[in-house]
Amino acid sequence: MTKKKVTVVAKTGLHARPANMLIKEAQRYQSTVEIAVDGNIFDAKSLLGILAAGVNCGMEIEILCNGPDEAAACEGITKLIESGMNE
Repeated sequence: MTKKKVTVVAKTGLHARPANMLIKEAQRYQSTVEIAVDGNIFDAKSLLGILAAGVNCGMEIEILCNGPDEAAACEGITKLIESGMNE
């Protein structure tokens, strides 16, 4: 399993459009991709999962990837979140 902590810099956090961008990136990989927020684990390939996490700007989350392309998945998700998702 590959893990990475990252701070969300998107102004709206992981809501609506940024959540959809995260899902599209996560779905590019075979690995399981999850986010950990305050000790709770959410499926990063599920809109309901991401929205349920309630991630706002400035929050630190942990990316959890497990599978054949976990390193690439973790790197791709991290870069997307750190980019601010074009906001």
